[in-house]
Amino acid sequence: MNVQELRAALADTDIDPHLYCILEQPDDSQWCLRKQGKVWQAFWFERGAKYELQRFKDEHAACEYFFNQVTQRAF
Repeated sequence: MNVQELRAALADTDIDPHLYCILEQPDDSQWCLRKQGKVWQAFWFERGAKYELQRFKDEHAACEYFFNQVTQRAF
């Protein structure tokens, strides 16, 4: 899965898109997927801090993890 596929997969769910951000500046209380250099980061962003931060070397693993976190925790 890549970022385009991730966006499409999340769009096919009933999850409010305000609960996550992908490659954008996060708002408060969102799951976030970002890339810093060659490292992908997935985390919960709240009150200016990153929680449950996970780092990945490849886009596929980061997108799969992110999709699972967002879909499991949104319901």
